[in-house]
Amino acid sequence: MAAAGISISSFGGNSFGEETNKKQNVGTSNQPPFDITPTKRAIERLLTQIEHSDQITRDKQYVNQIDFEARPTKDGADYFEIGTRGNRPVIKGTSPAVLLAGFNWYLKYVVGANITWNGTQLNLPNKLPAPSQSIRKDASVDNRFALNDTTDGYTEPYETWEYWEHEIDLLALHGINKVLVYPGQEAVYYHTLQEFGYSKTELRNWIPNPAHQPWWLLQNMCCFANPISEELIQKRIALGQKIVKRLRKLGMTPVFPGYYGTVPRDFDEKHSDAHVIPQGTWAGGFERPGWLDPTGKYFPEVAETFYRHQSELFGDSSMYKMDLLHEGGTAGDVDVRAASKAVQNSLRDAHSDATWAILGWRDNPLPETIEAVDTSKMLILDGISEMYSDLNREEEWNGTPYAFGTIWNFGGNTTMGANMAVWNDKFWRWHAKSNSALSGIAMMPEAIDNNPVAFEFFTELAWRDEPVDFDDWFETWTRFRYGGMDEDAVTAWRALAQTAYSMPDNGSRTMAQVGLYGSRPSFDTLSQRYNTAEFACALPALLNVDRALRDNSAYRYDLMDVTRQVLSNRSFDLLPRIEKAYNEQNIEQFREYTDLWLRYIELMDAVVSTHEQMLLGPWVEDARSMASSEEEAARLEYDARSLITVWGNQDVASVLHDYAKREWAGLLSDFYYSRWQKFFDEREAALAENRKPNEIDWYLLENEWARKQNDYAVEPTGDIYQISQRVLEEIRDDPLPFGSDC
Repeated sequence: MAAAGISISSFGGNSFGEETNKKQNVGTSNQPPFDITPTKRAIERLLTQIEHSDQITRDKQYVNQIDFEARPTKDGADYFEIGTRGNRPVIKGTSPAVLLAGFNWYLKYVVGANITWNGTQLNLPNKLPAPSQSIRKDASVDNRFALNDTTDGYTEPYETWEYWEHEIDLLALHGINKVLVYPGQEAVYYHTLQEFGYSKTELRNWIPNPAHQPWWLLQNMCCFANPISEELIQKRIALGQKIVKRLRKLGMTPVFPGYYGTVPRDFDEKHSDAHVIPQGTWAGGFERPGWLDPTGKYFPEVAETFYRHQSELFGDSSMYKMDLLHEGGTAGDVDVRAASKAVQNSLRDAHSDATWAILGWRDNPLPETIEAVDTSKMLILDGISEMYSDLNREEEWNGTPYAFGTIWNFGGNTTMGANMAVWNDKFWRWHAKSNSALSGIAMMPEAIDNNPVAFEFFTELAWRDEPVDFDDWFETWTRFRYGGMDEDAVTAWRALAQTAYSMPDNGSRTMAQVGLYGSRPSFDTLSQRYNTAEFACALPALLNVDRALRDNSAYRYDLMDVTRQVLSNRSFDLLPRIEKAYNEQNIEQFREYTDLWLRYIELMDAVVSTHEQMLLGPWVEDARSMASSEEEAARLEYDARSLITVWGNQDVASVLHDYAKREWAGLLSDFYYSRWQKFFDEREAALAENRKPNEIDWYLLENEWARKQNDYAVEPTGDIYQISQRVLEEIRDDPLPFGSDC
């Protein structure tokens, strides 16, 4: 299959256009298939990000320059068309969200603008241009799924409707049509189990607070940072209802958790004839909920009650996500085949045509499940499509429909990188198989709002019909990302494309390496998934980008992120030198290198302080803001702080500490800096006193920090361009190699 080149000489659209098909005969009715108003309102919201007051900045004026037309699907498949009527652009599409996807394609490939969750470039002309050639894009897959179960914990546990409204707009803009919705789902269990003998107090002590709640919904844990308050449950119901209402208005499907047997461990004490299988512990120390035998007498009744309350609160859906026996769950004496069939039957009893979405992860889905259920009503969200080169999903999953998935981020780790080169090859090879069961994409980073280039590229897979020329695509990305052609921008992104965004499917973790500053102090290092010296060449090139292309939030975000990552990658070169100086008892060199290490942390804190998405302060303040009392504020703050540090109790921390680390302003300067300083001070003292270093109780220190209630900056400070220049000067002067070709 030939690669589709996309280089352009201007943003006029010639190289992107395809001859549109003849206009479809849509019947004699003049009634449009849906209301386009939600599309226009979303565009108005998105264009309020325009930054220049000397432009036409009233978003409605831009919306009114485009004609939008609602079109029926073609044989059930989505598509959009971008054309011209007179000298006006016309965008046609098969849902309000698909119209937004068409608008996004128009912005990028005709106007030369960009909107992502990490910065925008909206230097729009006063009059929007019509494309020089018609463009039509048919969806290559029907299911365009977004979000991970963990997203509600690692990204937005305490975010408000303002955040979610923008997030939904962005997902629709990028062609997503199915969105996992967790906010408010605790209320379904809360109401359901009251009908089975549980008091409100018992349930509020069983349900975790929002940052840890996803793992409870996954049947991995309960009862941490509890109790959850009645007031918070009600707030999250209201938020969830707003989310699903907006999704439906845009023609998108809210995907809810289904019922597959989660109950408190003592359910069989309240109901002596119930069969509950203990699930033991998860992550070394969290008590898992019990699993109510789906083949037993109580399961159909509990499931019916669950779906009834869910529908009363949030309405019905056509897709429900359930991961049977997730991450170490045990079936005990239950027949997994019969249990799987019973779970699907209960879903069908409540929602006769619903699809069961299940994560393809580790042993999921179990072979017994695939053998037992109606796989035509199942969608496997493949979490490791990009990890291994020898997968054959049609054979392994017996022809069950699946979505090609990506998890480019774990735990909210702030690192640049994704397996984009793998996607560009493997998605199309799998799609072209004669027996292909590939029917979707699944964008499932554990935390979102990062790696905007990956967001752009992965979602475009669903609207292309063949691979792209990788170099051409990245060159074009720089043009609509910054608003014009610039050789230094191309050089910068070529370095990034060939390193962090071209990692292979060699069985390694699907995420790029994370710097060591946020790790619990030790001399242990990690393997690197790309050449960091080659990556570093992106920094001087970005700094050389033409001044006219720097005045947008997209450039500022990218410069911040590249500078942060270059500093972060220095840790892999520096830590072995620190260890060597320590082992050789060279105290002078040990001090030199450890001072440099701490200086890098200070520099990185200054870098990320320039961007509002990289601040610890809002993470803490958002948690506090959801509280109804000072006592609850302390509990919610601990919920949020502990997740990104110790994660849980001491036993859990021994497994998961720093899993959700992120290089944020405040976290770097306070938490990470103090840990490393303590580590270095103790080892320097040991060298001076010719003794072994004393053991440090890291959990005691970390958990003490997590329980604090001090304030951090909630507004960005500093000029990223000036700070990045200073960083480049300092790292070029330090004793570590930088990159001979930069």
